[in-house]
Amino acid sequence: MYFKIIKKIYSINSKPRNISNQCIIDFILSKFSILLTPFFLNLRLTPNQITIFNFFVGLSSIYLITFKHEYFQYGILCFFSFMVLDHIDGNVARYRKVGSFLGRFIDALFDAIIFGLFFASITLYSFYLTESLNLLIFGTFSTILLLVDIFILDKFSALVRWSNKQNKQNKTPYIRKTKLFRFFASLRDIIYLGVISLIFFTENLEYFKISIIIIFLSLTISALTNIIMHIYFARKYLIFREK
Repeated sequence: MYFKIIKKIYSINSKPRNISNQCIIDFILSKFSILLTPFFLNLRLTPNQITIFNFFVGLSSIYLITFKHEYFQYGILCFFSFMVLDHIDGNVARYRKVGSFLGRFIDALFDAIIFGLFFASITLYSFYLTESLNLLIFGTFSTILLLVDIFILDKFSALVRWSNKQNKQNKTPYIRKTKLFRFFASLRDIIYLGVISLIFFTENLEYFKISIIIIFLSLTISALTNIIMHIYFARKYLIFREK
């Protein structure tokens, strides 16, 4: 029964969750999530219940990193557990065919909160470990840019859909999936690999600083590129007057 469920989930996810529309780390985590999904199906948890539970997993990661410095490595592992669970709620929704726009909203909202707080906690930990004011400023700047990036992605897609409906157009609401996707996916992989490397470099400040700079620099480049790209396409896609 277990393998039958896995086979069905794998088939359902083959199109929305493949290497062509995910970064490599996300792709690996999504495949790993398939192995765990049957256990959540047996618990009869709804996708929204899994999302809410996962939110507290994410908060646990942030708490460990920010306030329990001796458990920093566990905080990082907890964050990647959050990412795995973030795939599982979608797996359950697609398997049971009970997905809803409310569920997507809650999931996206919690993702934005956890990702923003996670990189803020990484910034605070780097300052605690290195006492570098430059890293604190750089990390704060890159985290703010990340939140602006997320806001622009959601706002742009909503406005393009609205414009499409009013003006009978068919513009792509998520341009990052078609424009420079592999560039953004590669930066995302670099960020995740940098975060993983922090687990092993807490005793070596030089390597730790290098990893944290790579993380913040990748966040900044990704966010700035995305913001500029969306401003450019907004001028092309949203030139119509509101009716």
